[in-house]
This record gives sequence, C-alpha cells and structure tokens, in this order.
Amino acid sequence: MTYVTSVIAIVICGGAGALLGWALVSALGWTGPGAALAMVVTGMVAAMLLYAAGVALGRILRLHK
Repeated sequence: MTYVTSVIAIVICGGAGALLGWALVSALGWTGPGAALAMVVTGMVAAMLLYAAGVALGRILRLHK
C-alpha cells in the first residue's frame, strides 16, 4: 500500500469514526465537556477498528503485502 492510499484510508476512517462518535453523543442527548470526551474516545476507537479491518481485508484479498 502506498503512502497516499494509507493517508486516504486514515482520513476516511477518521471521518467515519468522528461521525459515529457524534451520532452516539447526539442520540444520547449529552452535552458539554463529558460529551466531547465521550465523542473523542468513541470516534478514535471506531476509526482504529475500521482501519484495522480494512488492512486485514486488504491482506485477505491480497491487495498489498
């Protein structure tokens, strides 16, 4: 995988994680600093899991070594 595709994948996974964190906090109706921390933690965990799943899928499909 080239550096460019890695950066694109990181940006996409980060955006998806941020949206998931925002959706969770909004659905719970939380506000304030506690909500911001919950959103950050949820978003970062989701982004990490999405990226790891993408790398694993790429290796399974032998798209990169």
